[in-house]
Amino acid sequence: MNFVRKLGMLVVALAVAGAIGNPLASGQEAAATEPAFTCPAAPDAVVSLSIGSRYQNNSATRSEISQESNDDVNKALEPVETFINDLSKMANVAYLDEPDGQEEADCTMAWLHSWANGGALTELNSLNARLAISPRLAGMGLAYLQAKDKASPNPERDKVIVDWFEKQGTAVITFFSTEAGPLANRNNLRAWAGLAMASIGKITGDEKTQAWARDSYKALVCGAEDSGALPAEMERGERALHYQLHALAPLAVTIGLIDPDGLADDELCRTKLISIAEFTFAAVKDPAIVADLVGKQQVFSGDGESELASYQMAWAEPYLKRYSNAMLEDYVAPLRPLKYSKLGGNLSAIYGQKLPPSE
Repeated sequence: MNFVRKLGMLVVALAVAGAIGNPLASGQEAAATEPAFTCPAAPDAVVSLSIGSRYQNNSATRSEISQESNDDVNKALEPVETFINDLSKMANVAYLDEPDGQEEADCTMAWLHSWANGGALTELNSLNARLAISPRLAGMGLAYLQAKDKASPNPERDKVIVDWFEKQGTAVITFFSTEAGPLANRNNLRAWAGLAMASIGKITGDEKTQAWARDSYKALVCGAEDSGALPAEMERGERALHYQLHALAPLAVTIGLIDPDGLADDELCRTKLISIAEFTFAAVKDPAIVADLVGKQQVFSGDGESELASYQMAWAEPYLKRYSNAMLEDYVAPLRPLKYSKLGGNLSAIYGQKLPPSE
C-alpha cells in the first residue's frame, strides 16, 4: 500500500473517530444550537374589567346560558386567561427544574411585576367581575409560588408584586364580607376565593388571610352532605355536576397549601373531602347519580357540552397525592397530562414530584 493511500485511509479513520466522539457531528448539532429562552415582553396589564352574567335573566337556578352573554364574558376575560395560561407554563418550567428554568422563573416574575406595577385588575366595575376575579388570582398566586425561589433575587421587584397581591387579597375578603351575598359565600365562588387567599397568604405571610382561606375551605368541605354532594351546587339544575367539579377543583389544591403535612386532617373534615371526591368521581362515570338527585339531565360544561373535558379532572392529581384511590388513578391515567392553569398549570407533572411550596 503506497504512502498516499495510507494517508488517505488515516484521514478517513480520524474523521470517523471524530464524528463518533463529537456530539455535534452525531446528529445533536441542532439541539446544541437551539436558541436559549428569551423572555417576551409582558402583555399590557388589564386594569379595568366589567362583565355581565353568562346566564339568561329568567334563569332561577343560574344554569341556563345566554350564548350571546357567554360570548361577551369570554371575550372580556380572554386577555387575562391568555396571560395566566402563558404565566403558568413558564412557572412550571421553573418549578420542575427544566432547561432554562431560572430564565423562565425570572420571566414569570417580570410578567407579574409588569401587571402589578400597572395596577392590573384593580378596577372591577361590575358584580360579576368581582365574583370572577378569585380563580384568576389563584392562578397568578400559584405561579408566583412556583417561580419565586428559582428566580434571581430582586427585592424591589418582589415588593411591588407582594404589595399588589396584598391589596387584591384585602379586596376579595372585603367583597365576600360585604357584597357577595349568602349564595356566593357557600358555593364554588367561595372555594375559589379560598384558594386565591391560600396562595396570597403564603405570598404575603399574612395570618389573617391564611385563616380566611382555612375558614373558607372548612365551610364548604365540612358543610357537604354525608354523600359528598355540595348543597349549593346541587341547586344548579342541569349544571349541578359541572359546578360540583368546579368547586372540588380549588378545594383539592387548597388543602395542600393550608395543611401541607396532613397534620390537621381531622379538623379539616378529611372524611367529608373524601366523600366529596368519591361522589364526584362516581357521578362523572354515571351522571345519572346527580340527574336523579336534582331532577335534570346533566351537562359537563358551561357551554352545554355533554362530554367531560380532561381539565375538569385535574383535581385528581393533588387529591391522589394526599389520598389513595386505585379506581380514580386508573381512570385519570389515560387523560394525563392533566392541566389547569388556575390550579397551577401541569398538575400531573407538579404533583408527580412534590406539592406546591408551603412557605
